[in-house]
Amino acid sequence: MSLPLTYDKDDESNFIDMVNNYDWSKTSLGPMDSWEFEFKEIVKLCLNTAFPTAIYAGPDWTLMYNQSWSPFLKARHPHALGKPLIEVWPELYDDLKPNFESVRETGKGIYKYEEYLEMQRDGYIEEVYFNYTLSPIFKSDGTVWGLFNAGYEITQDVLNVRRLKTLEKLGSQTTGADSLEGSCHLIMSILRNHNADIPYALIYLAESSNNSKSGFEYQTVRLVATTFDEACEKSEFVRGKIKRKIPDYFPITHEIIDLSNDIDENYEKYTETKWATSTYSFLKCKSWPIHLVIKENKHVKVLLNDDSQAILLPIKVSFGKQTLFAILICGINPRRKLDDKYLEFLQLTMSHVTSFLMHGKSVEEEKMRSKLLADLNHEKIMFFQNISHELKSIINIID
Repeated sequence: MSLPLTYDKDDESNFIDMVNNYDWSKTSLGPMDSWEFEFKEIVKLCLNTAFPTAIYAGPDWTLMYNQSWSPFLKARHPHALGKPLIEVWPELYDDLKPNFESVRETGKGIYKYEEYLEMQRDGYIEEVYFNYTLSPIFKSDGTVWGLFNAGYEITQDVLNVRRLKTLEKLGSQTTGADSLEGSCHLIMSILRNHNADIPYALIYLAESSNNSKSGFEYQTVRLVATTFDEACEKSEFVRGKIKRKIPDYFPITHEIIDLSNDIDENYEKYTETKWATSTYSFLKCKSWPIHLVIKENKHVKVLLNDDSQAILLPIKVSFGKQTLFAILICGINPRRKLDDKYLEFLQLTMSHVTSFLMHGKSVEEEKMRSKLLADLNHEKIMFFQNISHELKSIINIID
């Protein structure tokens, strides 16, 4: 026996045909002909609604779902159809089972708002968020036979709000930097406290070169600040005095890099990271590819020793005849793919970092100008004081 079709679209019709033709006799639900009339009507409602809907039924919570719900499964669709809960979501089973059993025992539904789940549906453990309901489906004898699951994924909405908070914090603190180096430490302090999407960060500054032996516009690159630095006051931002503990799974992290020295590094060794629905390429290298980023002036994605990922972002700012070059290294959340939305957030972060550096450099130069003027004024005062003293001496002699 099959359920009536109401959709005219081929994809929905084909999907419902797949459900109807499934061999339900091999599941705990038994053949479709044996299902109660009320349950068939609920299944019909599930399959024909445009809203993402699923049903978990029977003693082992066997799954069926509609076309709109299938994207939640990603690579597990369509193999999840007709499978028990523990096979569909083995990584979530211990978290979901108490809620399912609660509805079965009490006959009362459950609503979850911004529910955080770690789902392995695309080849890696993924951070996801859902709004959903679990409503009881009753048999004719009054017992709960299954759950009607209506909901939708809000992962991107949650990520957008969280990332916006990070950007707002960066934007609101831009004027707090009173030097170039101080701005780097302030950036790291903010990112340290907003580390969900950027688990860690490092920032290198390149210093101008007056010779071309290195083939670069810059002579040296210096690691100025990281999120691994011990918290300190502005007065303690002294070179070589900051304590930091770099993780051992990092590539070699040099404090100072001389760009004039040749490096024995292969920047052509890329590793493909494959997920069920996408493939990404990451550079595998012994040390951070600072040379490559400066040379090509574009971002580089890196695979670390523990198979986590990071991205190096170049920042180039002009101050009249001077050019400031910085490299911002950002860790990637292992629970999220580095997709276009993620890259867009990192680009916006880089824009705020650029503003920090520009402000810090401007304040620093203004301080230098003020000091220079103060020194000149002091010299002028001393000059006239000396002249006045000499004139007085001459007058005294004449008198």
